[in-house]
Amino acid sequence: MTHSESLRKAQEAIDKSAPLASKGRFRQHYHFMAPAGWLNDPNGCIWRRGTYHLFYQHNPYAAVWGAMHWGHATSADLLHWQHQPVALAPSEVYDDHPQGGVFSGSIVVDENDALCAFYTATANHGDGFIQTQCMAHSRDGGISFQKYQDNPVIASVPEGISADFRDPRVIRHNGLWYMVLGASLGKGAWHGGEGCACLYRSENLKKWEYCGIIARSEGRYGTMWECPDLFPLDGKWILTFSPMFMGGRKAVYLTGEMDFDVPRFNILGDGEIDWGCEYYAVQSMLDDGGRRILMAWQNGWDWMSWWKDFGPTAQEGWCGCMALPRTVTLDQANKLISKPVCELEMLRKNKKKIVGLKVGTEKISIPCSDPVSFELKMEIDLTQTAAQKLHILLRANTEKYTVVTVDFSTKKLRFDRNNSDDGYSRGIKECDLLLTGSTCIVHLFSDISSIEIFTDEGMTTMSNKVYPLHVNQKTCVWAEGGDAFFKTINTWALGL
Repeated sequence: MTHSESLRKAQEAIDKSAPLASKGRFRQHYHFMAPAGWLNDPNGCIWRRGTYHLFYQHNPYAAVWGAMHWGHATSADLLHWQHQPVALAPSEVYDDHPQGGVFSGSIVVDENDALCAFYTATANHGDGFIQTQCMAHSRDGGISFQKYQDNPVIASVPEGISADFRDPRVIRHNGLWYMVLGASLGKGAWHGGEGCACLYRSENLKKWEYCGIIARSEGRYGTMWECPDLFPLDGKWILTFSPMFMGGRKAVYLTGEMDFDVPRFNILGDGEIDWGCEYYAVQSMLDDGGRRILMAWQNGWDWMSWWKDFGPTAQEGWCGCMALPRTVTLDQANKLISKPVCELEMLRKNKKKIVGLKVGTEKISIPCSDPVSFELKMEIDLTQTAAQKLHILLRANTEKYTVVTVDFSTKKLRFDRNNSDDGYSRGIKECDLLLTGSTCIVHLFSDISSIEIFTDEGMTTMSNKVYPLHVNQKTCVWAEGGDAFFKTINTWALGL
């Protein structure tokens, strides 16, 4: 089957299943989703000529992981997305395996003003899975792509690197093209390998020279680095990746200095972009305002019981969404600050405000015109707060609720979803809080099936999925071990 035939077949499947999927009970109100089928990693995120392009890993035939395609959507504001035809589909001997396909990658604009997509092609011809790096061109703004006739552009792995070798991120620096690839040294991700990032160099995007390993785990950052990204930010370089087998860490960033000649990424610091259960495969893009914007898959692999259970939305004909777009900056201590894009303020409706609220052990309801899809911003006065803990109950009735706890005594942020819904959501996530200064701001976004939290002025964030269906959902707060004092509490209903 030719590429054009594979694309046509995929689009027909989406058009057929989208009407039913659109009626799903858990469909988000303001997070990006595919029309139907499966969605995971963002790919090829790029701003071009006034338009944001989001490509993504996509199975158009079912709401489960399968042979990967690239979906495509465009937007003028990062909120209102227009679905475009499927961009890439498995069709060639190097990318046509039903448990492989067109894996993650990136897009750049070449010297002829064409979009060049780079992706990992996955195939299996009887001797195990083979991952090679391939290229496709689009001369109509990403609506249609033609695969490069001499694919793959990188056909083998470097010495010492396992078969886990994927997710090309291509960038331009000092007149040359560079490709960063996630990899695993030794026996591979599933057999105790060492996560690392490899660097290639090219003058024309077609012929690539291996430069070497720029950074490696050294026992600290997991066995495989998926979906790496490399970009300059505020005078430093940032290397991001999603490590495999690193416990609760899903979105690691390293700050440092990049030497493209050696090559080496000299690490000055590290951190976690998001401490939640569901924030994975981060990819950045630079827009015309100079903003570095992050997109990420609001999901992860570990909750799927080794890919056999794809969650309650799969029964509705879809699975997966993107986390809210974020802008990132770097502070003087080389720590990333990530905040929701300001465009989200355009979605605000029916503001409600409370000023000067003191909260004790009695639960106090926080009014919001939409208790399901809303934005909540709390400004806590630490100078007047004696409480050891502040509990925020979300999507709550008398029987079901999600609990977010700000622990002032231990400086911890805790997210408990063990009682969020009818049993699908489970687990507790906890991370450190800085709590510097006299004020603590908790900025929270709730949608139909997700909750995202921003604290510590954007240095501590947490994204999690929940699937509540109970009625009479509310938001309320109460304190433990003393009173908590709020300068202000603002809520808005949110919706496109």
